[in-house]
Amino acid sequence: MSTTQPTTALETDLRELVAELAELPVADVETDTPFEDAGIDSLLAMEIAVHVERRFGVRFEDTELKTVQSVRQLADAVREKQA
Repeated sequence: MSTTQPTTALETDLRELVAELAELPVADVETDTPFEDAGIDSLLAMEIAVHVERRFGVRFEDTELKTVQSVRQLADAVREKQA
């Protein structure tokens, strides 16, 4: 694992959610691994976004989601929306 930043509780929660929805072991969903490298396609990414919106009470625009490519980026987007 080559993570340069420590993993936050939010990132851990998101890793678990992404792994569950993608039907992958949590160990296969690293914080900085691009979703595409984990086998997560755009349709699954949209499903993940819907779950994240419901769980964390945020709303993403489609254009924002196109730039989110990893759990860390997703966590950053959630934090930005909650600020």
